[in-house]
Amino acid sequence: MKIKWMPNNSYFPKRNGFLPRYIIIHGTAGGTNAEAIATYFQNEQGGSNPTSAHYIIGVEGEIIQTVSEADGAWANGLLSTGHDTFWQESINPNLLTISIEHCKPSVINSNELSPAQKASSFELVKWVCNTWKIPMRWADVNGGITGHYSIDPINRWNCPGPYPWDDLFSYLNGGGDVATVLTLDQAGSFVDKANSNDTTWKFKNGFLVGHGILSFYRTVGQTGLNGLTLLGLPTSNEHGVPGKPGIVEQNFERVYAVRYDPNHTIEYPPGSGPVYIAHAPDYFALQASISSLTAQLDACKAGTQ
Repeated sequence: MKIKWMPNNSYFPKRNGFLPRYIIIHGTAGGTNAEAIATYFQNEQGGSNPTSAHYIIGVEGEIIQTVSEADGAWANGLLSTGHDTFWQESINPNLLTISIEHCKPSVINSNELSPAQKASSFELVKWVCNTWKIPMRWADVNGGITGHYSIDPINRWNCPGPYPWDDLFSYLNGGGDVATVLTLDQAGSFVDKANSNDTTWKFKNGFLVGHGILSFYRTVGQTGLNGLTLLGLPTSNEHGVPGKPGIVEQNFERVYAVRYDPNHTIEYPPGSGPVYIAHAPDYFALQASISSLTAQLDACKAGTQ
């Protein structure tokens, strides 16, 4: 994880004796580049409305640090009416928090994170949690992770805007490794980035991979591996399975198919989720033949045939 330092003098030295117990997720409500946002923060020093954050993550995944974690940043403002009840009115929330800004071009923070931004965010959050022993869960009185809206629901109800919370907590609790997630940037030689987004990728051979199968493709495998390594390129689009409504398959270079089968109607590989690598049809025919031959052999041994 590469972090660039661009210091800002708007901070609370040594947090007035407190230690960070929370991570607060923010959206910038404008801008795409982390360095540009950090420069803006620097230019506001000494003005009427200075601000700062510990970290800023750009749309391309770059990370800028502007305030030491040992000090409190000025990112959160003060508590407003309706704040989560675990915040203490007598303590400035900036003294208890580490703030991570995410560049979002929309002034209402309506943008989803880019794949690169998401990967950087998850890795940074985990690193900060491990450093300060911050609980890797939703915030409560004992600490944790939440958005700016938790502190200021009146003025910052839309901060950070869309954020992949479920994916974050799954990752923090062992549900995935950012190192194995195949991002659009990593897949750039094979994916048409102009016609892809975080839910559907269009590969340069013309096929689409989307939704649950895309999520599986991006995270399958062991450390250092991914869908491109284990599955190869798609050789078809998604298609239904005859007689199995709600189940779809997609073919890839290195396997017969990846199957979306959330209720495991066809197969139930141990430890699998709603998407898994399917056995080839010949496998089932072979299993049926083996069962038939086994039954005949047992009958012969019993002297009944």
